[in-house]
Amino acid sequence: IKGVSEHLPPFSLNLKVSHPAHHLNLLQRQVIAKQALGGKTSISRIANLNSVSRKFVYQQRDKAEEAIQEAFSEKSAEDDKVLFYIPVTKKWLVQVVLALIFICRASYQGVMEFFRDIFDCKISKGGVHNIVHEHLQKAKEINQQQDLSKVREGLHDEIYQAGDPVLVGCCARSTYCYLLSLEETCDANSWGVHLLDLKEKQRLTPDFTVIDGGKAARCGQKEAWPDIPAHGDTFHALKPFLELVNYLENRAIDALKIVDELQHKIKNPRGQWKDENKRLVLYQKLLRAEETADKAMSCADDLRILYAWLKDDILSLFGPSYADRQELLKFLTEQLLLREALCKHKIEPVRKYLENHRDNLLEFVPLMEMYFNEIAIEYEVPLSEILSIYHLKGLPISSKRRWQKHVELRERLGEKFYWIESLVDEVLSSTVRANSLVENLNSRLRTYFTLRREVGGEYLQFLQFFLNHRRFMRSECKERVGKSPTELLTGESHKHWLEMLGFELFKKVA
Repeated sequence: IKGVSEHLPPFSLNLKVSHPAHHLNLLQRQVIAKQALGGKTSISRIANLNSVSRKFVYQQRDKAEEAIQEAFSEKSAEDDKVLFYIPVTKKWLVQVVLALIFICRASYQGVMEFFRDIFDCKISKGGVHNIVHEHLQKAKEINQQQDLSKVREGLHDEIYQAGDPVLVGCCARSTYCYLLSLEETCDANSWGVHLLDLKEKQRLTPDFTVIDGGKAARCGQKEAWPDIPAHGDTFHALKPFLELVNYLENRAIDALKIVDELQHKIKNPRGQWKDENKRLVLYQKLLRAEETADKAMSCADDLRILYAWLKDDILSLFGPSYADRQELLKFLTEQLLLREALCKHKIEPVRKYLENHRDNLLEFVPLMEMYFNEIAIEYEVPLSEILSIYHLKGLPISSKRRWQKHVELRERLGEKFYWIESLVDEVLSSTVRANSLVENLNSRLRTYFTLRREVGGEYLQFLQFFLNHRRFMRSECKERVGKSPTELLTGESHKHWLEMLGFELFKKVA
């Protein structure tokens, strides 16, 4: 027996010691982990309350932290999962090059770097250029085949790249860009040649155009389209005027600061100004400064009022008749002339612009009045009633006066009121007063020009094709979302711009 007992394990090694932690279920362990993570109760107190060791509490806390990290961490397994396969062919890579250049606005150097880092594939600048040039002819043909007879309002402007002018023209409704050309000089001949070509080859004959103060565009249009009027751009009339008002207000503030400084020196004399005789100099300076400040404040206030008249009455969508607006504009320029001596270098350019464009700035008003007259004839009501609805639209929605007039007009016109109101709304929404849309186009063009030292004519023709056939992903005008400028102009759908160039778009397998 003694020999056998020597080979048996000790009895104590087969015993399992029972601890309170062994009897805790999952919910209890979660509570301990939450308390430990909360930090409001110490680890020692948690261990004592649950009759467990601090080591056990730390273990539950660590498990909870690991679970939280796993729940909020990126799942590497999901990231590494293959979502779909793309058959990479040479033709597909050509699509990628064109998409990078036009969708992503990449430079040739950027395309080379993308191929090197993402595809582990080399492509030269010459290769990128050849790809663009290879599909340029097709893009040019599509541009030249487009019928432009549906363009009713044209917007013209120019943008400069590295000192060279780029002539830009687009439709005010569809945003279709019908002119995008690099020229050596921005003169009447450059504009006239392109406008004449567009008229003869693509039937571009808008009802009118909107042009800023540039003489070249106006002279060129007058030579090419003598019967088509060029309206003025209200934005280019208001912007310099507002800058003038801000300048005068800042000058008045500076003058008031000088007055305050002199008054402070007089009230709290220091150094040489303690001498009463020398302080007389300060009094003289103060009188001159107060006189200058009064003139500056008066001039700024007057110009602020004149600007408000120009913005809210003369060039506003809602306002008096055409004849009254002309008189108001004449009065405004006369008032500017009277105050010109107060700040000649700033006031004179604004006054001259308004005088030189006095006629074309208000050309949108006779058009509205003509449409209102047609509405009056169609519904057999006095023109005054149509104008009353027009002025009603200019009142704030929260105005009590607006709704009083609304009730009166509705009672007088009966069922005709709502039809006439809808037509007046249509006239107001379709009235073009500024070439803001072409300025917006210029800002988008700038993002394509930035990465290029020079812009070639061929690149611009391809860019024109792309801009006219890419579909808007977002727009303030809901009717433009999901449509391209060409679709908005023609009312007909077309293929994706890459498909129009002969490519086949990749589609994932369902």
